[in-house]
Amino acid sequence: MTSLKEIGLQIFAVTAFLSLKLLLDNNMSIVGGWNEVDVLPLAKQYADPTWIPGDWYLNQPPGYRILFQTLFGKLAVVWGLLATSIIGRLLCYGLVASGLVLLGRKLGLSLLSLLLAVGLFLYVNRYQGIVAYEWLVGGLEPKSVAYGLILLAIGLMLEGRYRPMALMLGLATSFHVLVGGWAFLTVVAWLILRRRNHFRNIWSLGSILLIYLAASALAIRPVLEQLFSSTPTASLAPSYIYVFLRLPHHLNPLSWSSDWWIRPLIYLLVLGGSVAMLRRKQQFEKSVMNYATCMGLAEFTVLTLVPFVLGLAIAPIDSQGKLLQYYPFRLGDIMLPLNTCLLFACALEQTLSDRAKRVFFVVCLVLLSLVCSIQAVSFHKQLVALHEFPGAQQKVDSEWKAMCTWVRNNTPKNSVVVSPPVEFTNFTWLAERPTIAKFKLLPQTKAGILAWHKRLGDLSGEVSTWTTIKSEHLTQFQIGDVLTNGYNNLTTDQAEKLMVQYRSDYFVTRIGHQLGLPIAYQNSLYILYGKR
Repeated sequence: MTSLKEIGLQIFAVTAFLSLKLLLDNNMSIVGGWNEVDVLPLAKQYADPTWIPGDWYLNQPPGYRILFQTLFGKLAVVWGLLATSIIGRLLCYGLVASGLVLLGRKLGLSLLSLLLAVGLFLYVNRYQGIVAYEWLVGGLEPKSVAYGLILLAIGLMLEGRYRPMALMLGLATSFHVLVGGWAFLTVVAWLILRRRNHFRNIWSLGSILLIYLAASALAIRPVLEQLFSSTPTASLAPSYIYVFLRLPHHLNPLSWSSDWWIRPLIYLLVLGGSVAMLRRKQQFEKSVMNYATCMGLAEFTVLTLVPFVLGLAIAPIDSQGKLLQYYPFRLGDIMLPLNTCLLFACALEQTLSDRAKRVFFVVCLVLLSLVCSIQAVSFHKQLVALHEFPGAQQKVDSEWKAMCTWVRNNTPKNSVVVSPPVEFTNFTWLAERPTIAKFKLLPQTKAGILAWHKRLGDLSGEVSTWTTIKSEHLTQFQIGDVLTNGYNNLTTDQAEKLMVQYRSDYFVTRIGHQLGLPIAYQNSLYILYGKR
């Protein structure tokens, strides 16, 4: 029996490999694809309601994020947002590494082959997901915890340990209801297809369901509220706003590039080729280690694509986003590339001759050494840059930092500041003052989504802004440009009306946006106006 020490060393190695690339990558940044600038201030505000009590977004109901906000909110209050980002990422990477090591051992992968698979997953496609911009490991947020638990659940599923598997899936759902929920449904489908091999009676399945429901208890209320709460009357449905105006890159395949299908096709071909290699080896030599496990993982991967295909089918007719809002592409988008890389590495290691295998291991070692050496240089630069946090990596220049510092030190604690609808997403946590709304910071309730939509329309200064955006089918970035241009062209009268409407004493913008209002503070790039 392999010692726990060896397993621990493997988990440490995978955690270190992940950390070298991701630990200091865009912490609390508005770029990079992570959402820490969204979820960590929310967690801090939840733990300390006196931090910025007047901010509309930060005081939204926690919803399904309640477990995440409870665990990491106190850490953010005590240690700060940067430390919480780093510590939380390390915990998530350790969780993901544990799941990957469990999967690797079930597939019969050596540590070098496992690291090769992880490297292919991380470096071949920088977005990780195949088309819908889903990611598995990176920043700290609820789904990064959920995916770590799901990897453990998949490993336990392949081992036939269904009760602890159900516990992991339930906890994943409590952290992120959609990530955990889709994983649970896929596992149930996998178990049903293999029911003759795995269940002696109905009570076994019943116990799995009970454990899952108990562990996912924190997600039940948000699910019921989403499904059964009434929708406020509005010109646009919350689901339409959510899918087509805010998150089309995740949820609307009609907005994806015309060649989006190429990457999924490549992964499917590699997956099919890997499975064929393993089957051929097993058929003729009966020597593939853990063959049944490999086929089980391949079957699970295909099942994760069922919601993906259904999402593609309903996209042309779901004009209001009623079904698309539930992220049918999410799980398949990330499991296809990850499991393809794992099975590809497994096929190479299992089917090569002894001599070829030695060459394979040498090549793995050289490639991994080269990648780690290059990444170590980048890691060192990121480490040095922490001394300036927040700085260039967070897209915070010295003038913007000076502006936020002045606001924090020279305005009343709960003063509302009107700020651009798209730019300056970091304003609230840097200046520690309330603002109106940000395009990136989207509430999770129906009423909250409608209010967000109205607030952004107010900030753009044009009643017809959203109508124009809807009629022209703009992309996410084009929508941001329309909103930004609207704000930058506000007149003095419009700015004053906004300040009165939202009981604001200040209006921040770029230096080129000249208004007939008193100047409270300015520097070479930014200007803060006060009331007349």
